[in-house]
Parts: sequence; structure tokens; C-alpha cells
Amino acid sequence: MQLDRISANIRYRTPWEGLDLGFVMARQWFWPLWRLWFITALPLTLLAVALLHQWPWAVAVMVWWCKPLYEPLLLFWLSRRLFGEELTLRETAGQWRAVLRPRLLANLTLRRLSPNRSFFMPVSHLEGLTGAERSKRLEVLSANQSVGSWLTIGGIHFEGVLQFSFLLLVLYLIPDELRPDDWLTMLAGEEPVSAWLSNAFALLAMSIMAPFYVAGGFALYLTRRSVLEAWDLELAFRRMASRFKPARPTAVLLLGSALLFGMVWPAADSWALEHAGAQQVIGEVLQHEDFGSRSTEKYWRYTGDTPDEQKPWQWDTSWVPIVAEMFEYLLWVAAAVLLGWLLLYLLRLTDWLPQRRAARSAATPSVLFGLPVTPDSLPQDVAAAVAALLGEGRVRPALSLLYRATLVRLIHDHHVQIPDSATEGECQRIVAGQRPAAEGDYFARLTRAWVWCAYGHAAPAAADIAALADAWQRLYGARADE
Repeated sequence: MQLDRISANIRYRTPWEGLDLGFVMARQWFWPLWRLWFITALPLTLLAVALLHQWPWAVAVMVWWCKPLYEPLLLFWLSRRLFGEELTLRETAGQWRAVLRPRLLANLTLRRLSPNRSFFMPVSHLEGLTGAERSKRLEVLSANQSVGSWLTIGGIHFEGVLQFSFLLLVLYLIPDELRPDDWLTMLAGEEPVSAWLSNAFALLAMSIMAPFYVAGGFALYLTRRSVLEAWDLELAFRRMASRFKPARPTAVLLLGSALLFGMVWPAADSWALEHAGAQQVIGEVLQHEDFGSRSTEKYWRYTGDTPDEQKPWQWDTSWVPIVAEMFEYLLWVAAAVLLGWLLLYLLRLTDWLPQRRAARSAATPSVLFGLPVTPDSLPQDVAAAVAALLGEGRVRPALSLLYRATLVRLIHDHHVQIPDSATEGECQRIVAGQRPAAEGDYFARLTRAWVWCAYGHAAPAAADIAALADAWQRLYGARADE
């Protein structure tokens, strides 16, 4: 597993925070996950209708029971997408047999009613464990863990709420004169129309909940593994290693100098101390009565023309001041190197170095949720271009240009750090936390209008967009470098 490529923020999370991470992934990649679910669910549903068309309840039970057939493809796609590998629907569908076949019978029989199905699914389908190894692995992962069961319970209730809501929506669309008096009896009855309508809405509710159920269980699995295997510490050490890699020669030099100085300096001091101590011990021994007697000895000695009497040998300590002076110079050199390294480190933490500015520019996103956010993609006069588009009746392009222009100003002029994987809502929270309140309020109104227009297909009035353009001109009309 290549943790460096993971697109989620690896840190310590509680199981409930891990579940929230799974819901964020499900919202981020809902459409590909939703379509993947229908790749297997829709053909099996049509087959069940063809075989059991006389018993609508049997079709509903069969489609519900075969959920383990639809979910592994979603898990497979999520496991690749989270680590930076983008698979198309065709490529993912081509792995259907390889993903399902080894554990198909167990998933449809013994493990079908397991409340931790989504939490345990990665162990079987991603790690490929079976038998005793799988049981031991699940015992470790599920220790003091109950969020997976609550995810299943909550998913069942949400499916029921969604199904009933869809039925009520259709009921309220029926005119009053055609609506039955006892509509609860109609919904709970066995009429073919209401039964098949209920089955269709049950299928729709299951498809909506499936991405959240699979992604939630997968995120719980990742959270549990990150806690047990300390992924956050591993990534932190990797980042520290890459950050301090250029300073390794300097660190080695400093460490070597410190070790050498530590070995020589105490050696000189200890020699002096040992020498003084030895002299004291010798004096005490000589004063003992055993060494108090004197005797006279005679011996012959040659007195020819020889050099002066050779003096007794003594320790030569003249080298000690030289070594001390040398190490003093080394300490000054080490201090200068350390000061230079600290200065370079501080420069790297700022934007003063050209390499740092280039790296920061390279990390600036050029595309956010499909929209180009580079200065080159904007016209010279944004407000005039928006007004021209509104004059032509092109409301959505005008709002898109205004939204992109705001992102460009925030990212490139005000240096707001927005990751390329951020959603509109995450961008709004980042801007609110890094910019003044006026800009945060303006960006919140602009984001709300853009989301309703882009995803809700509810275009705002041209006058509202013109008002947003006027506010943009006041906030961002003049470039930060002008």
C-alpha cells in the first residue's frame, strides 16, 4: 500500500470521524459509484422481474438479498481512486468476476446478515484473506468497534425513509379528485401498481444509500488500520526525511565534530586529574613506615667525556594547547555552519527562495471541479465580460466566469491554499477561515448561487448575478500587484 499517494488526510480519527470521512468520499464520487451499483443491480433486477413477475414481493426480497453482488465493485473502485488510480467504469466492470467470484457463496449465505458487512468487506475483497487468517484479522480490527453495526442499522432506516418519501411524493402529485381516501391502505395493499411502484422506489433508495454504506465501511477499515499501524507517524517521518534530506551532509559534519570533540576534551581533563591523583597516592605510600629506612649503595659509573646526564623521562604536554586551539577553531566553524543551515531552513519556510516560490506555484491548482482557475483563462475585464454574457441571456456562463474569477483572485493574488481535490463547500470553508468576513460572506453567496445553478439547474436572476458582479468589482477589481 503506497501511503504517499493517498488523497485523504491521514491522521488519528475516532471511528465516528472515520465514518464521516467515508460519507465525504461518497459525496465526492457519488455519480461513478451510483452508476457502478446499477451495472450489476439493474440486470439482476430485470432478471428477477422476468422470472418472478407474478410475485412482486419475491422480486423485492431477491433484489435486497443480492446486495453483496452490487457492493464489491464500488469498494474496488474506491480503493483504487483513493490512492490516485482513476479507473473508468468499463475497466472497473471488467474486474467484476475477479472481485466477486472467490467469495460469492459465503457473501450470499453465511455473511449476508452480518451487521458489519461493509466494515469486513475490505478484508476479504482487498486483502484476500480467507479461513483462519481472515477470522484473526477481523478479531483484531473489530476490537471495541461497534460503528460498523450502527452504519448498517442506520442505512436500513434511511432506505426505508427514502422509499416511503418517494411514495408520498408520487401520492401528493396525484390530483385531489383522483387521490384515494385511504391512501395508507393503497400503499400497503397488494395491487400490482402500488407493489411494483414500491419495488422501484426501494431499488432507487438502495442505490442512493449504497455509495455511503460502502464508502463508510471502507473508511472505518482505513481508520482502524491507520490507528493500529500508525500510518500518520509513518507519513510524518517520511515527510521529515524528505524535508531534511538536503541537510544530511551538514548534520553528519556537525555530529562528527561533536563526537570528536567529546572524545578528546574529556580525555585531556581526565589525564590531568588522574596524574594529580597518582602523585597524591604515591606521596601517601612513601610516607608509610615501610618506606622510612635508608641504605647506602655503591656502584661504578663511567665519567668520561659524555653528554650531560640524561634527565628522567617526563610526559610531554606541549601538544595540549595546540589541540585545544584547533578545536576552538573547529567549534567556530561548526557554529558558522549551523547558523548558515538555520538561515537556509528559515528561508525555505518562506517564499524568499526562488525554488520555494517555484514549488509553491507548481502546487497551485489549475483546475477545480472541472473549472480552469488560472489567470490566463480570464478575460482582461471580468466585470465587463459578465455584463456582456448577461446581455446575451447566457446566465450560466456569466455565473461560471464570475465564480472562476473569484477563485483565481483568491488563489493567485491572495495566496489562499485550496487543494485540487476540494469541493465547493470545502472551498467556502477555507475562504471563510483565511480571508476577511466581507470576502467570506461574498464568496458564500456566490458559491450558493453557483451550486444551485450548476447542480440544481436553478439559474438565478440576471439582476442577482449583476449585483454579484458589482460586488466582485469592488472586492477584486484591482489586482493585488497593481
